[in-house]
Amino acid sequence: MLIDIYEIQDSFLTEDYDAICRGDDSIVEESLESARAYIGLVAERFGIEYDEDDPVLRLAVKKWTIAQMYIFAAEWETAENYKKECNEILSPLAPVQESEKPTGKVFSEVATGSSNWKGY
Repeated sequence: MLIDIYEIQDSFLTEDYDAICRGDDSIVEESLESARAYIGLVAERFGIEYDEDDPVLRLAVKKWTIAQMYIFAAEWETAENYKKECNEILSPLAPVQESEKPTGKVFSEVATGSSNWKGY
């Protein structure tokens, strides 16, 4: 089942959601599509299938969506915190590559998981 705007809305206090969206749910929809694209690319890079029913990928999509919403609201520090949480969730999914050094970022610098990872 795909994540919908109501599931994202449930992640916020009502007043925070209203302050960010100001009654415009298209902000959530655009943030969610951006998150799906990003997490989909990460999954592809890691050699796993993108599936929103997977609890790890689902949580990562939610975190990245919330980060995008805070970016829209110009809450840079909060957005960065959610992006870091998302990257921490995704890092163990990364396959080990001997040429990469662990640093904690998902794309340009991947903190690799174990050599026998199975998607979690």
